[in-house]
Amino acid sequence: MVKLDPYSITDQVDSTAISSMTTRLEARGENKFFRQMLNDYLEALEPPKLTRVLEVGCGTGVATRALAQHPSFGGHIFASDLSADFVDVARKRAIEVGCAEKITFSVGDALCLDGKDKYDAVIAHTVVSHVPDHQSFIGALSNSVVDNGTIAIFDGDYASITLGAENPEDGNALANAIISGVITNPTIMRQMPWMAKSHGLQVKHSFSYLLSEIGQASFFSDMFPSLPVLLPKSGIADEAQVNAWVEQQMGYSANGTFFGAINYYTYLLGNAR
Repeated sequence: MVKLDPYSITDQVDSTAISSMTTRLEARGENKFFRQMLNDYLEALEPPKLTRVLEVGCGTGVATRALAQHPSFGGHIFASDLSADFVDVARKRAIEVGCAEKITFSVGDALCLDGKDKYDAVIAHTVVSHVPDHQSFIGALSNSVVDNGTIAIFDGDYASITLGAENPEDGNALANAIISGVITNPTIMRQMPWMAKSHGLQVKHSFSYLLSEIGQASFFSDMFPSLPVLLPKSGIADEAQVNAWVEQQMGYSANGTFFGAINYYTYLLGNAR
C-alpha cells in the first residue's frame, strides 16, 4: 500500500477521517502550551497594524479565530482550506464565538494563489509539513504579501518527536509511524532558512519551543485517539497495531510513567529586497 499523509489530501478523505482530524485540531488549539506558541507569533505580527490577513490551510480555524478575537485587531482575515468540510466547521465555530464578521472563509489551494491580491500578513499554521510541493507553496506565500509584510510559518519539527516506553523499541515504533504516516515533510522547519532565501525572503524573527510531557500526557493524549483512524488510512500500519501502541502510551500516562517530546518553530519572514 502506498503511504500517504491524510492531512495533505483533506479534500479527498472520508467523513471518519475529517471528524477525527477536526477533534484533534480543536483539542490541540485548546492546549495551554500550544495556545501560547500561537499567541507568541500573533503578538509579533502586531495585530493593530494589520488590515488584510491571509491564512492558508486554515483547517477548523483555530489560528483564524485567535487573531480575529484579538482585542487590538481591527482588520479582516481571508481564510482558506482545501477541505470544504473544514471550512464549514471553521465558519460555524467563528459564528459561535462571535468573530465571523472579521473573516471571509473559502475553499481553495494555496498553490493557486496568483499574487494579484496582497496582504499585510500571510499565515501558514501547521501546514507546510503536509504540503508535497513545499517550494511552490513558499513561492505562493511570498507572492501574496505586501513589500513590507510578514509571512508567519509555524509548524512542528516532526522528525524530533520522541515517545518513551518500557521497551524503547515500542515508543520508537509509534513515533516513526507518526513521522511516516501523517507527516509529508518531517524536517521542513530545519530547511526553512535556505528555502526562504531562495524565494527572496529573510528571517525577521523566530521562536523555538520544546514541548515535553513527563509523567502524564495532555497534548499527546489529545493526539493519540486520532492515530487508529489516520495511520491505517496512510498505509503505515493496521488498526490493531496502532490501537496497541496507543493503549500502551495511554497506560503510561495513567500510571505516571509517560514521556513524550517534540520541537516546534515559528519563522516570521519578510522580503529581503
